[in-house]
Amino acid sequence: MTREGNSTLAAPGDPDIRADAPIGVRDSRPILGTGAPHLHFMPSLTRAAAGRLVLTYSQVCGIRRLNNAALVTARSENDGATWSAPEVLDEEPGWDCVNMGGLMPFGDDRLVLASGRLQMDLSLPGDEPCTGWFLATRTSQDGGETWTPIGPEIRLFPEWTEFYGASNPQSLADGRHMLVAIGTTSRDSGWRAGVTFSSDGGATFSPPVIVAEHPEREFGDMDVARLDDGRFLAVARVFGGQESVFTHSNDEGTTWSEPRPTSFAGANIKLQRLRSGAVLCAYRDERGSRTGVACSISTDAGEIWESMGWLATPSDAPVVADSVRAGYPDIAATETATLGCVLHPAPHTDGSIDLRWLDLVDRS
Repeated sequence: MTREGNSTLAAPGDPDIRADAPIGVRDSRPILGTGAPHLHFMPSLTRAAAGRLVLTYSQVCGIRRLNNAALVTARSENDGATWSAPEVLDEEPGWDCVNMGGLMPFGDDRLVLASGRLQMDLSLPGDEPCTGWFLATRTSQDGGETWTPIGPEIRLFPEWTEFYGASNPQSLADGRHMLVAIGTTSRDSGWRAGVTFSSDGGATFSPPVIVAEHPEREFGDMDVARLDDGRFLAVARVFGGQESVFTHSNDEGTTWSEPRPTSFAGANIKLQRLRSGAVLCAYRDERGSRTGVACSISTDAGEIWESMGWLATPSDAPVVADSVRAGYPDIAATETATLGCVLHPAPHTDGSIDLRWLDLVDRS
């Protein structure tokens, strides 16, 4: 894999962004670490109405992910400089408790958290070797201070359902909200990506409108951003390390253009519109066997993408089967006019994984 950043000396997990990129990294550091071996992974980040940053992520005590992850939350009142002590939101013996779409702000201090539980069987083939899955939501009316109990299961597809859109929800002209939803027709096949609509602030959801499906390709991990011209841009993962695809909607998500390939192979897609109108796409790079978080930028609504380097430089170390690949970038605006970014990089040499915080500067 060719290094496409500014330096060839960046350590694994550190950022390596091109010097001429329209984004810069003001600071990068691990957060919420502990002295004992641990896995912190699959983060979700949002900014509540009062400026508070709210974070949720999965946590394993030890370095083996064996259906033993708890879902925890932390808050920052100073743009990510410090964080509250993590609090457990969900844990269930024999399950991984994870973000299944994560934090979704619906106005004021109302947050909806799309989370779920997974049972993994690493002896199974495929990208998602799961034998059990469950998606539900819980709600906070006070910016993440307190949460309702987890609600009933949500299933919009025959099998797997996930609100994987790191920018969920999108506000529509008629007052409704649009959310990305991905799912399957069987255990780990028939993957397709779509959107669903809510007219009651995330309490109920419509049957999905399919954006990307194909009998010979599997689609997932999609995100959506509104463009300066009012259209929506969507970028979706194609399983198997194939190039991600992009598509547009000019009617508030009702219909979508035929998906076309980008120039990168990404998973865990996150889109962020910059001040200039350019769109930043952060993603786990699926090329080859290394595991890092890359980013590309488009200045023409997704038609052409240019690599900007790494938000987390990949590691050459092999990924252990019961660990976690790098990924899950998420971004939120801060009160100091930066973009706060959280992700999890590849494991340290001892097998632990810390969340990584980056203060990004929009230079566009």
